[in-house]
Amino acid sequence: MKALPGILIGLAAGVVLGVLMAPDKGNATRKRISNDADSFFKDLQDQLQEGIETIKGQYNDFVETSASRTKDALGRAERRAKR
Repeated sequence: MKALPGILIGLAAGVVLGVLMAPDKGNATRKRISNDADSFFKDLQDQLQEGIETIKGQYNDFVETSASRTKDALGRAERRAKR
């Protein structure tokens, strides 16, 4: 996950350089850059959303596990206190 930002920046730079060096007319090049940028940001948004969903799932799992462990610990403490 740590390499993802670098990969995305490299990909974006490669796309922009590739499009700028292509032998097209200015209008076609600008349209291509716009389309490629839109596609790139859509992909980035999708990946970020997936990452957010993963983090939410991990957080919910952590909260459930913590609540369960806390409840178990309180039960054990209550039983020991009654002894």
